[in-house]
Amino acid sequence: MREWRQKQSFYCPQCKSPVQLKVGDIVVPHFAHQRNTTCIDSFSEGESQQHLNGKRLLYQLLKERGQEVELEPLLNKISQRPDLLVKVGKKKFPIEFQCSTIPISDLEERTGGYRRAGMEPIWILHTPAKFANTPEGVGIFQFSKFQEWFIVSTHPNGDVLLTFNPHTLTFHYFSSLLHVAGQRYIGMHRVLPLGFQIFPFARPKSPTENDIKLYGNLYAAHRQKDLQNRILLNRKGIKDPFLRSCYEMKMLPTQLPPWIGIPIIGNQSFREADVEWQFRFIHFLKRNRIPVSDVSTYAIERFIHGFDRKFNGKVMACKNYVELLSQFGIESTASKTDFGENVILQLISERFLANEERN
Repeated sequence: MREWRQKQSFYCPQCKSPVQLKVGDIVVPHFAHQRNTTCIDSFSEGESQQHLNGKRLLYQLLKERGQEVELEPLLNKISQRPDLLVKVGKKKFPIEFQCSTIPISDLEERTGGYRRAGMEPIWILHTPAKFANTPEGVGIFQFSKFQEWFIVSTHPNGDVLLTFNPHTLTFHYFSSLLHVAGQRYIGMHRVLPLGFQIFPFARPKSPTENDIKLYGNLYAAHRQKDLQNRILLNRKGIKDPFLRSCYEMKMLPTQLPPWIGIPIIGNQSFREADVEWQFRFIHFLKRNRIPVSDVSTYAIERFIHGFDRKFNGKVMACKNYVELLSQFGIESTASKTDFGENVILQLISERFLANEERN
């Protein structure tokens, strides 16, 4: 490549102005406009080393897998340039490798542009540094709001976060994610070496029965810890909505029945722990004298009015919770039921981990 730089001239495919071929022992070979360029379509400039290297590795991988792939093509109709564009028959798949933290609105705008053009983008997040050396297996993971955006729902693997680490040549999967509170999730972490990756990108395996038991143990431990912390670390006193509900219901937080604080599908719409929003919901129903068997959508909408974000998702989560309570004949905190640990494991397996093949 150094010989090319000495003997050949290179020009921008968009503005036709001269560009420089930059080659070094450390820097990934790339083209760069000369200073004071007026080209608005310039690419690969101002990008980090890890981004350039990541795109190169992904491009080489796809080429080796026999895919028809372009590096940073300009899509004129939407004026966007994906990192990679894979063509499979008549379909096109833009691939974006995201290394830096940018406004989520920018991610949504780019995704919207691709979708308007009839393409579904594949976003790959650079593996966060704190997860680079995380052991494989079941664990609790806390993501930032930016990292959460890259979580996608898949079948049958549930919610999955796909990341890539160019430095270690590995893909890190966080799959079968089960939201527990805030930005914390129980999930499976698996590592796939670059050489074993395929296209479409490999899907992680479903958790085993032993994995499901670990999910159940972690979920139960998190529920208990959350209840204890609400008492020990609370600074709002009775002004805390959850403790206020406990006071008015004349119940201690650590003595709530096991069916309050369970993994309902759609629970990620709430930032609060399951045990909190579900108990506040039960309190709301009692205060308004609404039996579980007669909960309307209007009543649910009234309840979630005091919460933030994802209105429709919260409505569905509450409906799913009501459906489960009705299934077990639960009408109040005084209801007698055989609801136990095995039910929690069944919920995790069926509703979140999609292990229908084992059932």
